[in-house]
Order: sequence, then C-alpha cells, then structure tokens
Amino acid sequence: MRRLSGGIVSTVLSDLGSGRRPLTHEALDQLPAGKVVEHIRGVLVATGTLPQRFEQMVRPERHLNDLVTSHATAEGRKILHRYATWHLLRRLRRRSRGNDIT
Repeated sequence: MRRLSGGIVSTVLSDLGSGRRPLTHEALDQLPAGKVVEHIRGVLVATGTLPQRFEQMVRPERHLNDLVTSHATAEGRKILHRYATWHLLRRLRRRSRGNDIT
C-alpha cells in the first residue's frame, strides 16, 4: 500500500474521491499521459465505474491533437489539423471499423 501513499496516484485518487476532479474519461484525459493514469482508468472501467470507450482510437486522436496544437504558427496548425482529420484519422477509423487495431 506504500505505492498509494504519494505522488500522482495519491493525488488522482484523492481528487476523484473528493469530487475535485469529476469521475469521467475527459477529466482523466486532462492528466499527464502515462501508465499510472491508464491503470486507474482501466480499474475504473473494469469495475463499471467508467463506461468503456475505444482507447485505440482515443490515443491517436489525443496524440495528433497535441502535435497540432504544438505547432508554432496558426497556418501550420490549420494544415496539420486538416491532414490529421481528413487523412490519418479517417483512414484509421475506416480500417478499424470498431475492431482492435495495432
């Protein structure tokens, strides 16, 4: 139980338990990505506390969004957003059709 006594695990669980952070996928998405948050999410989904969602599509969408917003210019962000949305994500959705993807 020492692993729960400090760091991000303690903070996340405390925030969720106290209501400071809503118990939603979106609230967990706002936290830094990593194994700890994904494990907490997995436990919450496995226990039925959070609904299931297609994580294999959410992760690329989040990554591409981070990539687009990190671009230095507005014009570059606009071009990257179009490319990501209309080429990469559309192709990925078409290939997956709700099935697992690698």
